[in-house]
Amino acid sequence: MKASACRTIRNIGIIAHIDAGKTTLTERILLETGCISVSGEVHEGTTTSDYLQPERERGISILSAAVSCPWKEQRINLIDTPGHVDFTAEVERSLRVMDGVVTVFCAVHGVQAQSETVWRRARRYALPTLAFVNKMDREGANFNAVIIRIRDRFGLPALPLQKPIYREGRFMGAVDLLAGEPAFSAVDSLDWFRDWQQDPDEILEFEAASEYLLECLAEADDEILRFYLNNEKPDTGLLQAALRRAVCKGALIPVLCGSALHDQGVTTLLDAIAAYLPEPSWNPQLKGSFCLPAVPDQQTPLCALVFNVSREDWQGSWVAVRLYSGKVTPGLKIRNMRNGQTVTVQRVLRLRAAETEEIENASAGDIVGLDIGSFECCTGDTFCENGLDCVLESMSFPEPVVFMNFVVSRSEDQILLQEALQKMCGEDPTLHMRPNGSGGWTVAGMGELHLEILQERIRLEFGLQTRTGRPQVSFKSTITGNAEVDKIFVKQLAPGISRKAGIRLELAPLPRGSGAQLEMSVLKERLPEDCRVAVLQAIEEVVDSGVPGGHPLTDIRITVRGVSYDASETSELAFLTVARQAMFEALEQAGLAELEPVMRLEVSTPQDHVGIVIADLTARRGRVTELDSLALGESRIVALVPLVEMFGYASDLRSLTGGRADFAAEPSCYEFRPAPAKLNQ
Repeated sequence: MKASACRTIRNIGIIAHIDAGKTTLTERILLETGCISVSGEVHEGTTTSDYLQPERERGISILSAAVSCPWKEQRINLIDTPGHVDFTAEVERSLRVMDGVVTVFCAVHGVQAQSETVWRRARRYALPTLAFVNKMDREGANFNAVIIRIRDRFGLPALPLQKPIYREGRFMGAVDLLAGEPAFSAVDSLDWFRDWQQDPDEILEFEAASEYLLECLAEADDEILRFYLNNEKPDTGLLQAALRRAVCKGALIPVLCGSALHDQGVTTLLDAIAAYLPEPSWNPQLKGSFCLPAVPDQQTPLCALVFNVSREDWQGSWVAVRLYSGKVTPGLKIRNMRNGQTVTVQRVLRLRAAETEEIENASAGDIVGLDIGSFECCTGDTFCENGLDCVLESMSFPEPVVFMNFVVSRSEDQILLQEALQKMCGEDPTLHMRPNGSGGWTVAGMGELHLEILQERIRLEFGLQTRTGRPQVSFKSTITGNAEVDKIFVKQLAPGISRKAGIRLELAPLPRGSGAQLEMSVLKERLPEDCRVAVLQAIEEVVDSGVPGGHPLTDIRITVRGVSYDASETSELAFLTVARQAMFEALEQAGLAELEPVMRLEVSTPQDHVGIVIADLTARRGRVTELDSLALGESRIVALVPLVEMFGYASDLRSLTGGRADFAAEPSCYEFRPAPAKLNQ
């Protein structure tokens, strides 16, 4: 793609806490850009990006929806992400292919639990950010309070670009702090702006806000600093250019406001996306052994990253990819760098949530769908044109913490259930499945809602009635001390024929969150390949399943210190056995302890219910870490609560507060699980 063409693309993700208004904002963007003629509503289940039946029935986003829309001379590839923590994989893979994000905040509730979660993920990819304070027309909306919370929570200057105007409690619109003109109007006339210009107090506030904007830009940009030190005011064009440079460096967060529901401030936000967020050539997000040109062009061989896989019978299978170099056309042969499989691109698709439009080609910097037939492919795969050898950095997903057993009502549907689960797990990397030994399947996910939605989709999309067991927590095990074991295995097969292998293992505990680490470099010099693979397989099996009747191992370092090998007596099976036996013996020597997942829980509740909510959390073994006052007489409680104590919390909280409180929870860490209390004899 030519550099000039690349600069006209914006790849943007919309992230926020649940119910902040992401999907409504996406719908209004599609309306303003002419992609739809009538906007749908979340509460009516008619929005473009929420196209699954469970999404429309529940009024929440479950899958990330990619839409592409034109705005003036730009093409904006936009991804609406879910706000619920159970669908964090959708956020993670979307952020991986974005060049910038729009973070949406509720003007009433400000920075909420999931706001911080998605923000941390965006910062991990160093994504430039715009903030949009939504629901400015709601009672209790406080733009300045949201600005302060963003600064406090995120540690970056939150720079308002607009000043919201109210008259007698009604939201009238906003004034642009750069130009001093109306940014947008929430009413039909601009009488409010003319009245505002005659109000000395309002003008003083405006001048103070403009001065603060200039100070922030002077701190972030040398060119503006020179003007500031000379007591000169740069023109609007220079300020906008400096603001773009500061945003791309991640030095500050421009903040805009509006009401997506009433289509207020949406066009201003689109202008800001085009003006301040970077084009694809700004940050290729490539790490590792290969680096593409700073400005992608169509002469470079194709390199693309798969970030979503769709296998829908009614629209055909396709993979959503971000193109990092080259040009893709139907008929192009590309290779999956993970498995070496070569496939042919049958169609190139422009995406609009559930709908697709076939296009002639796409070039570097773009986000499109590729129809490659029914070949095996998964999220994170790299596709390259023949002649290019490149593997892009994939995504990392959190481990599932809850599992359920799924069985079908009719035995003849068992094969169909397996196929349905394989399809769902192929689309969602945070769903894991394994046979449970009784004709059904154990499926692990990110929470109760995650697995509940899975069961609902299986019923709707495959016509399968399934039964599930109670949700159960995915516990883990770790060791409490060090251990070193020298193990010899000897098996007499016949007179004069035996199999023998020896191994020396060392185990050491690691800090929480370290995972399982294996060091076996000594084997490269002393063992043939088949025996080395056998040792690795045995250790990984024990790590994944623990001791018999136990849980997977974590926060442990396993070091192979030495092996005993004789070519005439050693076999692959002997090393498989001795490594397994050595692991069991070392674990017994080191001492095992159970770990349980702990959730970070944030509750918003009226202040008169704070005491009873905290008492309930304490009864659930929760530890309150923060307690803040919010607008409209509400309070915010942040606590760490074991996941096993969280089942049924939604209904319990409604009962405690008369339905006036809500909460959000996300996995925080694993901690030691207390031993069950013994009954008095």
